[in-house]
Amino acid sequence: MKQRIRTKEAGTAIVLVISILATLMVIVGIAAEYTMSISRNVQRSTTLENAVAVADGCLENNFAYWRLLCRTPGQNLPTTNQLANLTLPTQAQFPNIPNFTATQANYDPTNASTVQQCRVVALDPEEKPMAPDAIPIAAVGQSQNGDTTYNYLATAYVTLPAIRGSVVAKVQRIFQEQQISPWNYAIFYNDPLEIHPGPDFYINGWVHTNSDLFTNHKSLHFMDKTTFAGQWSIGFMPVDGSHNPNDPANGPPTWPMNPEIRPDYDSTHQPVNLDPLTFDPTNPNNTGYHELIEPPVLPLGTYPDPLNSARYFNQAGVIIKVTDNGSADTVTLMRPNGDGSATTLTSGSTGDDKFLYDMFSASGVLTTNQSFQDNREQSSVRVTTLDVSKLTKNGGTQWKKTGNPFNGIVYLYDPSAAGNGIGAKRGFRVKNGAFIPTNGLTVASANPVYIQGDFNTGTNPPSNSGDPTKPQGAGYTRQPCSVLADAVNILSNSWNDSTPFGTASNTTVNTAILSGIVPSGTSNNNYSGGAENFPRFLENWDNKSLTYYGSMVELYKSQQAIGLWKYGSPIYNAPLRKWYFDTNFRLKSPPGTLMTFTYSKGRWSLVP
Repeated sequence: MKQRIRTKEAGTAIVLVISILATLMVIVGIAAEYTMSISRNVQRSTTLENAVAVADGCLENNFAYWRLLCRTPGQNLPTTNQLANLTLPTQAQFPNIPNFTATQANYDPTNASTVQQCRVVALDPEEKPMAPDAIPIAAVGQSQNGDTTYNYLATAYVTLPAIRGSVVAKVQRIFQEQQISPWNYAIFYNDPLEIHPGPDFYINGWVHTNSDLFTNHKSLHFMDKTTFAGQWSIGFMPVDGSHNPNDPANGPPTWPMNPEIRPDYDSTHQPVNLDPLTFDPTNPNNTGYHELIEPPVLPLGTYPDPLNSARYFNQAGVIIKVTDNGSADTVTLMRPNGDGSATTLTSGSTGDDKFLYDMFSASGVLTTNQSFQDNREQSSVRVTTLDVSKLTKNGGTQWKKTGNPFNGIVYLYDPSAAGNGIGAKRGFRVKNGAFIPTNGLTVASANPVYIQGDFNTGTNPPSNSGDPTKPQGAGYTRQPCSVLADAVNILSNSWNDSTPFGTASNTTVNTAILSGIVPSGTSNNNYSGGAENFPRFLENWDNKSLTYYGSMVELYKSQQAIGLWKYGSPIYNAPLRKWYFDTNFRLKSPPGTLMTFTYSKGRWSLVP
């Protein structure tokens, strides 16, 4: 009896052990399967990450090609068809991906290519693909403050092998070309931007430099967005030996927390739709941004001109050429033909040409053979004076006539000025410009320009000159104006040709300025003068106000007015700067087309 009980108990134990072993085996199997599943998921996740990285690399390749094509002269805003031949990424760019291949063809899961649908297409205003041959249209809701944005869609669908099949990463990104006038900025520099004012200096508009930003005065106050494509230094340029590094006034500027001072590395704003790397010193029509204010060198067949459409010589309504004939100057009036050539205007011209000739040959409009001392240049400068009042008021009957063909752009140049700023000094003066006709005025010159007296203020002299709250007289609306030149000097209402360092008087100037600079470090550790001295002065402005409404743009180094910046007698003493960005430029720009082009990578997404 006892033996039977022991046998039964032994059998039960064996069953229990087998059950436990079976359970453990199931658990181990589940754990193994779970571990393998986790491993597969990790491997697939890693493969997906690799696929996304490959796709991003392909998009970078597409971006470089797209931007290059956009910058090709005559090829701005390429269509989808024009982007169809983009250079596809190669095995050399992805050496760790075996058998790498790429195609623009639509994604097909049966296709063995590593990358499919690797392309860029133009988008319509609603971000939908446009017809292959359609020219892109500005994006809806993205054009503001005078800027225009065009969108393109770049895609790259990457397939990589993985455990149990493959992994596909469908990546896309918006590419954006933005065109914006530099007149939208209070201060826009292509070169390093230095701002070291003495008294408090408030900048109430956007500030940008395509290079480095140097600020080291506590008296500087940024009141709006400030960006830089290089680095920001609270200090002086290493080549600037004119400032005391231990001055107690040194220190960071002040600015609102929003917007802040920030880098803008991916959005270098290129004046003219050209890559600066394509400038060619061997081609006299393609040496840099100074070409914007120069006449072209003919024939264009010998010297191609990629800046043809941007040159103010070609954009002008009338060209005024002054020729040095020894002791006297002569004036030739011309109308540009848009291709670098020009038609001479004479008393025998007909139609619009006759109209323009009569307008600018009227008595007193142009006066040659005048000269005065420019102490910064340490030289006498012979100038031709444009009297705006003779165009608009006393003798300005032509301007007021219906059907006036003049487009508001005057281009002036005197080729007798010596090269490299050494030797003969030639320039132009604009005076009596208080009244500007509706639609504005642009004066452009390859030479230095001197603005004398109140400009675009409505009264001459304005009773409120020096009052920053009233940049124009009662009943007058300031017009969109710009002055573009090798250098721009402002002469006060009290300027006297015979007294180069005379006492200035309160003066108001309402115009955008595009000018060159003499960079810091050009000679003997000089200071450029900074943005606070961007318009140049030649008088004693002690306790006198310069009220300025406009936009300051620097794109190049001066080639004729190359005198170094120096402060004090006998060159100038600084005015009380009451300077303001003219927000009207965001509604209406001065006559002429001047745009900067920005290429950036926008919204990124992973398509399901």
